[in-house]
Amino acid sequence: MGMDKLTNVLSVIVGRDGLPCPALCLAVRDKLWYLFQDSSGLCFRNMERGVTHDYTVAAMKEKKFGIYREMILKWNRISLILKGASDDEVKRILLESRKSAETASAAKSDFLASMSHELRTSLNSIIGFSEILLDNMTGTLTNQQREYVTDIMESGKHLLELINDILDVSKIEAGKMELELEEFSLKDLLLRGVNMFKAKALKHNIKVTVAISTEIGNVLADSTKVKQVLFNLLSNAMKFTADGGQMGITAKKTDKEIQVTVWDTGIGIEKEDISKLFMPFQQIGRTPAEVQEGTGLGLNLSRRLVELQGGRIWVESETGKGSKFSFTIPARE
Repeated sequence: MGMDKLTNVLSVIVGRDGLPCPALCLAVRDKLWYLFQDSSGLCFRNMERGVTHDYTVAAMKEKKFGIYREMILKWNRISLILKGASDDEVKRILLESRKSAETASAAKSDFLASMSHELRTSLNSIIGFSEILLDNMTGTLTNQQREYVTDIMESGKHLLELINDILDVSKIEAGKMELELEEFSLKDLLLRGVNMFKAKALKHNIKVTVAISTEIGNVLADSTKVKQVLFNLLSNAMKFTADGGQMGITAKKTDKEIQVTVWDTGIGIEKEDISKLFMPFQQIGRTPAEVQEGTGLGLNLSRRLVELQGGRIWVESETGKGSKFSFTIPARE
């Protein structure tokens, strides 16, 4: 393998910490694998059925030793080439790989934005006509017809939600997501958010607690995007909390930030899964049966929306004891 061909195996991907990092792309046993190093250390990654799987060195040796050995042998051959190259040559290769990845990412974002618009138009028509049928505006439906039309409408709404999330992520990646800053009462927004889930909480006997500091007043932010983040976190808390459990929201002022925390007494998150949570299309579960319905974009989109406004988002969790998702909003000076 020559120096020029290295640009075909070097890429830039998003690490487990959510930051871009150089990666070695290798085809091993008819599957595409990435070898990269982020803030958590060396990692091996592949995609199976649209789901990202990350493995540490220890996990690779234990579960996929044959593939691990082949990747290391290929890596060693490439390392020999890199050792004989000058710093300028290595920098050129990485720069060309990054440019190639950015070009592909921009093309993907433009395509998704275009297709999402077309799909949304059609889906809104399907949902709209389904509602007309359910309202008996074209005649009375039988019970079986009503059941089928309801399924069509709910499936359309779910698909529309997925498309909207993809479109939002594409806009952020393309740098086209704009903030609409306004001054608003954060306390009122948080209370309205909790009220949206009270009926469902009552149905499942889930106790909802709200603790908002008296220091919390007005903030200058994009209220729609803050509401979107809050809705995602509250939805997850409700989804993963068993009947009879508890969930809640707290808000307090810390230094120059306002910290909002959504907590629950749900199933919690495995330690090795925490680093994957804010990556796109991640569905956490030990088996396919444990993976809850959803797009796998909610937390990734939430992270992007929070960071877009100068905030931070993180999670604290323990298996079997629940989770705490916190995010910050810059406080008004």
